[in-house]
Amino acid sequence: MNVELFLTSLAITLSVVGAALIYLRAITRRVLKELCASDAGAEFWLRTADVLALAGSLILVIAFGGATSASDPVTQIRLALGLALAGVFISVVLVSSNVWRNVGGTAAESRAPEAT
Repeated sequence: MNVELFLTSLAITLSVVGAALIYLRAITRRVLKELCASDAGAEFWLRTADVLALAGSLILVIAFGGATSASDPVTQIRLALGLALAGVFISVVLVSSNVWRNVGGTAAESRAPEAT
């Protein structure tokens, strides 16, 4: 793989992940503020999720994005895009499943009648 193609793969990854993070940022911040006792806790988890998505996607592209040297640029870009989207998907699954556990527990607690 040549340098230009490698840098293009990284740029695609950063663009895809960045777009997903911007799209999810506002709603994720609101949900985390409801779940956390402070704004600092919500900000910590929001930044942690951002780093998880960025690092995970970059690791996938760097580790598995090197198509054979004979492959054409379209194949390489397609592979980088697929790996970047896989990284975003995995990150969203991890974060949303943990949030869902907390939301599900809070909703069940609020519906349960109090025992006296």
